[in-house]
Amino acid sequence: MSKINEHKGQMLKFGMYGFLKNLRFFEPFLILFFLEVGNLNLFQVGILISIREIIIYIVEIPSGVIADLYGKKTQLVMCFLFYILSFITFFFGGLYPSFFIFVLAMGLYGFGEAFRSGTHKAMIMQFLDVEDIEEPKSEVYGKTRSMSLIGSTVMSILSVILILWVKGEYQYLFLIAIIPYSLDLLMILTYPKYMNHRKESEFKLKQFLKENWLSLKYVFKKRKVRNFVLDASSFQAGFKSIKDYIQPLVVTASMGFILFSQLDTEENEKVYIGIIYAVIYIISALASRNAYKLEDKVDKIKAINSAWLFMGGISLLLGFFTESIVIIFATFTIMYIILNLRRPIMVQEIGDVTEEGRRASALSIQAQLTSLLLVIFAPIIGLIADYSLALLFKLVGITMIAIFIVTTITRKNLNQNKA
Repeated sequence: MSKINEHKGQMLKFGMYGFLKNLRFFEPFLILFFLEVGNLNLFQVGILISIREIIIYIVEIPSGVIADLYGKKTQLVMCFLFYILSFITFFFGGLYPSFFIFVLAMGLYGFGEAFRSGTHKAMIMQFLDVEDIEEPKSEVYGKTRSMSLIGSTVMSILSVILILWVKGEYQYLFLIAIIPYSLDLLMILTYPKYMNHRKESEFKLKQFLKENWLSLKYVFKKRKVRNFVLDASSFQAGFKSIKDYIQPLVVTASMGFILFSQLDTEENEKVYIGIIYAVIYIISALASRNAYKLEDKVDKIKAINSAWLFMGGISLLLGFFTESIVIIFATFTIMYIILNLRRPIMVQEIGDVTEEGRRASALSIQAQLTSLLLVIFAPIIGLIADYSLALLFKLVGITMIAIFIVTTITRKNLNQNKA
């Protein structure tokens, strides 16, 4: 009997954590919220994304150290409090549109992301170690992540119903999202007590800075840890930099196309976006849940590297067909599949090459580096998108293909030198 089955209750909680966390009903319409309600352009949206990522970048490593030293449960409770404050601020930003209110809201959201990122994954790994569960970490993480993606699917479907119910008033979606986030906060409090184990009972700045420095030094000194962290960070940054532009793409491609005659043009556009997100997430959930099955069938390192080529080729293809709703749907679906096949494998690789006591910090550093790249490129990408969405996807595609070529040549040269 699998040991996972002996801990169905906690495994269900791990899955429900991600399910509830992903009930962000505003997500399919966030860019449209900024454009239509906030009267912002895509460059300003890029600035807001950059501000969010700056907060994540600054707080990410300290948050990982806090999780390791002062308790992961405490860390996650704080994270959800920041999220809830962010949603309330976004709501008021919708009522009284102001770039500075959006800056505050994105900043609070950034604190929530920084306090969350890497911590829950480390808690899952800790649980597997403490309970002596031998199943592959990628299998367990993939299954729990699939619950997150099912949550995203449910969110996408409900978001369509909700946006029609509130008559296009996007700001109310932020208020509704507080409900599942409050439930998630309460559920985290029921996690095993050992997950809140602390090495120190009080905050000591000197010890804090020392652990912070040791975590950075550890990740960048260990070649395997460093390589996986850098690869995961850059790939996720590339994906995150373009994924939300599906919203203006769909609006442009579906302009005047009426599928539901009882709804007007704008309502049809919202329905299309919700449906596309729902299908993308359910397919991604299946991909994530079964990613571990690839381990014995493919070379994991080659698969990780080849993902750059596939993602780049798909982005390049989209760049030539930005006005085709079918191509938009197909390419974004494949992008999400690639990401969710790759991500559980990367988490396992980082976990396997990292010492148990440094995992939360290593995963936080990986997320921090992702944020750093987004800080640099988000405004540039927004500026390019304002000029031409087609050009944006072409440039991203060419860059990813170039990374694949360089990585392949570098690895080949290293193997030849070792020989």
